[in-house]
Amino acid sequence: MAINWMINEKKQPAVFLIELDQYSTEWLDYGWAKPIPFINEKFGKRPKLYPKNLFHEGPDRESWKTKKDLLIENTVKNNPVLYLQPGSTDSHFQKLFDACRKMDEPRLIIADEKIRSKHKAPSNVRVIHTHGMAYQYSKMFDESKLKPVLQRKVNSLEHSFMLMASHTIGPAPYLLMMLKELGALEDALCGSPEIKSNNINIPYEDDKLAINDVLKDLKQNYLGGEYVRHDHRRNVHIIDELANKCHFFVALDKDVFYDFYVHWSIAEKHLQCFTSTVPVLPIWADAEARQMEEWGFRFDNNLNRRQDESIQECVKRYCKEILYYTQMTKNKDWAQAWQDLQGEDTYHNFQLCKNLHKNISNEIVRQIDELPNEFKNL
Repeated sequence: MAINWMINEKKQPAVFLIELDQYSTEWLDYGWAKPIPFINEKFGKRPKLYPKNLFHEGPDRESWKTKKDLLIENTVKNNPVLYLQPGSTDSHFQKLFDACRKMDEPRLIIADEKIRSKHKAPSNVRVIHTHGMAYQYSKMFDESKLKPVLQRKVNSLEHSFMLMASHTIGPAPYLLMMLKELGALEDALCGSPEIKSNNINIPYEDDKLAINDVLKDLKQNYLGGEYVRHDHRRNVHIIDELANKCHFFVALDKDVFYDFYVHWSIAEKHLQCFTSTVPVLPIWADAEARQMEEWGFRFDNNLNRRQDESIQECVKRYCKEILYYTQMTKNKDWAQAWQDLQGEDTYHNFQLCKNLHKNISNEIVRQIDELPNEFKNL
């Protein structure tokens, strides 16, 4: 990573020049992740904008804000092409677009995903979305040579559902703790982090279920005992083996507690559930779910937290959905009929996930080719 100033390096001045770097994802240093096609060949090294660094407010809020605003404006002024990294919010896009709007010249923003902010890009800005992490995951999955399991039989299944929730940040630990007290984890296959129940930050005044004092600590549990974070070329085979022992797969995005838009990437949390033909119960943020639908994946998403919804209400909603399908698996005839009904969609999603990288590559070419003339040689 070429950028030298990070949010935890407080000695680095805020006006430090943003260095130029090749376009890449956070999987840059992992050998299985192939480079994103065409972008570096076309645009080379450009400034990488990291939202956590560029828009973060320091202890001297007004002074820090002035320096950061100046840094954004100077970066936009001096660089016609910008590589925007994931994590921006609406307020970040407003600052970035305001800086672009002050320019009379074209500016090109290259981002991992489509920008779905309420703040629209000015007329002198074009955006190319690479779907970089989705491209890399799909290509790796295609090269894995995994085969779909057709006509799944419930008599051979050992677990109600699979849930990968080893991250300590987000809804996963609280969801697991509540599911455990509801008895829903007895037959489930779940990865979990090491976390104390008193570390779950749910204020007592928001505890409408009187469950805070009942929750138990979670012990660390890695599915299969072999899952290695970021080694997705290896993990995809472990996931396939384990998922095929389950009635359904709960695909949980760790960011669904946000009740506002964040510009995140489509990554393994959204695609690994489609590397088998196991029915999927997705819990994804609105923007990511919308992109998955635009690609043609078939699913019924459980919405991220709404603005009038507490964290506990949100988790309760997820628990209800998981409990419903868990109870259904106990009726063998119903469970088999449901598996049969899902078969066409699960095979469709499997094939789409496998070939997605080809569609993304073609889309990148199309976006570059369709740029107006004034954007072609920036």
